[in-house]
Amino acid sequence: MKPSKIWHVLLVCLTMFSALLVSAQNETVGQVRLALEIGSANELSKFLNDKVELKIDGNEGHYSHSQAEGVLKNYFKENPPKSFQINHEGTSENGLIYAIGEYRTIDSSFRVLIRLKKINDQFKIHEMSFAKE
Repeated sequence: MKPSKIWHVLLVCLTMFSALLVSAQNETVGQVRLALEIGSANELSKFLNDKVELKIDGNEGHYSHSQAEGVLKNYFKENPPKSFQINHEGTSENGLIYAIGEYRTIDSSFRVLIRLKKINDQFKIHEMSFAKE
């Protein structure tokens, strides 16, 4: 096979792999969005890393997977969602996926930042913050 054909095949394979990776990212962010929209800590926990940094209205902590699920369950109980929408998403220079959105309750609005890492071929929430606006 000619070198130019080899490069062409490699380029096609790389393009297909990149498309699959972007699709997996978008699917994960979409499922996280739905979990936040309905205020389900149980659904959100499917995407939590083993260790998670949570920042909720200035209170910050590093939690195990199960502890983070409990903290989020309490948060959703105290702040039931009216709506959640993602306003911006992308990839940082170091490969972290991020999404920035707005979580609305009946009487408040929170800016939400979600950062995901790729762990064993899955994107997991590694950091999440809720800041009252």
